[in-house]
Amino acid sequence: MADAATLRWARTQEALTLDPHAQNEGPTTTLAHQMYEPLVMRDHTGAMVPALATGWAPSASNASAWIFTLRRGVTYHDGAAFTADDVVFSLNRARHPDSNYKELLSSVVDVVKLDDHTVSILTDGPNPILPANLTNVMMMDQGWAQANGAEKPQNYAAGEDGFAARHVNGTGPYVLVSREPDTKTVLRRNEAYWGLSEFPLDVTEIIFTPIKNPATRVEGKLAEAPIGL
Repeated sequence: MADAATLRWARTQEALTLDPHAQNEGPTTTLAHQMYEPLVMRDHTGAMVPALATGWAPSASNASAWIFTLRRGVTYHDGAAFTADDVVFSLNRARHPDSNYKELLSSVVDVVKLDDHTVSILTDGPNPILPANLTNVMMMDQGWAQANGAEKPQNYAAGEDGFAARHVNGTGPYVLVSREPDTKTVLRRNEAYWGLSEFPLDVTEIIFTPIKNPATRVEGKLAEAPIGL
């Protein structure tokens, strides 16, 4: 993989939407993880490790609260800074009735900004699994969402569309270049990604293609520009 430039990625199912809080299912979440990031992520062993939060611990003064320390110097794809305001906004957005992630946050009663790089998440009782529940809850730029009418998640079940269903402004390792639903989604490496020194990205471009026909996938494997995954 060290000499790879373009990764051609195919699977049987398409990502249903680009809205990171609309649909919690395999292809959609996998694609979202390339462009958006959670506070906490899992490494290749399944262990929880820092992502946009560098540390987290139960509050010393309240057994029903977790304190998260946020990573400094992180920017979104458009250059805006990642701050605690985005965490408050994102978690409340993911708790919205239209969100497919609300069950993961069902114990959350409030999200409080303590300062620009610290948040407190209050739950309805001691909740030791809250950090694990956050590993698929992505952070969004509050200003970008508000400027584009994307304050609430897309109601996918009702057939709703929306700006965030077709556009992305995350902090993740890849940036959306283009998307043709059911045809092709193209991503390019985020050269300003905070994690480049820790996670070198040999792949500079990802071309995701949903291919439902098994024979077509085999043909792609054998083609001049083969499918890599």
